[in-house]
Amino acid sequence: MQIIQKTTRITAQEEVQGTNVMYSYEFEKEQNPQAVAFSVQKNIEAQGSYPYLSGTVTEHDFNMQNNNFQPSDIDLIKHIHTTCTAIIKGENAEKPKGNDTKK
Repeated sequence: MQIIQKTTRITAQEEVQGTNVMYSYEFEKEQNPQAVAFSVQKNIEAQGSYPYLSGTVTEHDFNMQNNNFQPSDIDLIKHIHTTCTAIIKGENAEKPKGNDTKK
């Protein structure tokens, strides 16, 4: 059997403006990801958390679904776009936490 492609999948999370933002992307060795998917869970004390924003960012495109848009979302959306663009350009230097098998 011959391995044709080997990719690494990253899932990252951060809290921004009281929401949980999840990022997910894949890349091959020595390459940057071509796209980053994101989803946002908004926390409402009485209701728990619910899906709020989701989408995909590529180098030339930004697709997003927004349930119940609020004017304050503009700063959150800008932050998400900036973060995803940095990941795609290889500017995100943060390493995943957990077991690192590279020596």
